[in-house]
Amino acid sequence: MKLRNVPHLIGQGFISFWRNGVMTTAAILILICCMLVLGSFYTVVDNLNHFIDEQMDEIKTINAYVNAKVSEEDVAEIEKKLVDLMNSDGSNIVSYERFTKQQALEEMASKSEDLKQILEKYNETNNPLPETFNIKYKDFDGVQKLLRDLEEIFGADNIKSRVDTYESLKELRSTATMVGFWLMALLLVVAVLVIMNTVKLTVYARRKDIAIMRYIGATSAFVVSPFIVEGIIIGIVSTIISCGLQYYLYTGVIVDIVEDYAAIDLVPAMDYFPIVPLAFLAIGLFAGVVASAVSVKKHLDV
Repeated sequence: MKLRNVPHLIGQGFISFWRNGVMTTAAILILICCMLVLGSFYTVVDNLNHFIDEQMDEIKTINAYVNAKVSEEDVAEIEKKLVDLMNSDGSNIVSYERFTKQQALEEMASKSEDLKQILEKYNETNNPLPETFNIKYKDFDGVQKLLRDLEEIFGADNIKSRVDTYESLKELRSTATMVGFWLMALLLVVAVLVIMNTVKLTVYARRKDIAIMRYIGATSAFVVSPFIVEGIIIGIVSTIISCGLQYYLYTGVIVDIVEDYAAIDLVPAMDYFPIVPLAFLAIGLFAGVVASAVSVKKHLDV
């Protein structure tokens, strides 16, 4: 195919794009749905990962309590056992912080004047709040063993961890990823089929012209190029519309919903540029080119 033929072939692609208005619109709409599913699930999963990373320090903290009635000597003995556990071989503990009864009382009293007045009657001798050890650990693989060891030191009822929270978030992330993947795959297949039907209409209408061009020596590339251009145009138009809709969907819908029901700071929309637009473009070009090439192939043999 010669370079001087390129403008003509591109022009034919645009003509085919406008000629099949209904089917072209259907193909664009389905591609837009596919892209929005991908973009929405990607941003949700990415924000979930971002939230998990932000909360990781808190999630990887176990709170161990000591009954307020326990003597200082017993608390010191419990702390010694904790130190021995932390210094043992293969320990999963990174560090710990002791939060005394007095510190807990002062912190609670600082929350409001009403609480301060209520707690004025408590002191070091009658403080009802427990001693707390905030224990940070390395990874989740050995956390169950660590919990068992801490239960032997503090008692099973005095241990509070966020392992279940992490497992729930991880399962939610995995589910969202899987659902998004299969929805995108399904819509992508539908989009390819619709684009194929769109191109087939043009191919069928021009089947005699294609046969004549092949008889007089036109190359496969020359015959196929206008239809490939048509598929590329469909992909590009779908990408442009999808990027605008995705930005509105993220900033005007997802952010508002999250801010209304959860105190989570979402990733700014512009942080997804250019990842999301490039992904949309890749999907659009893949669907357009593959569908067009498959549709016209059988008409090349004359």
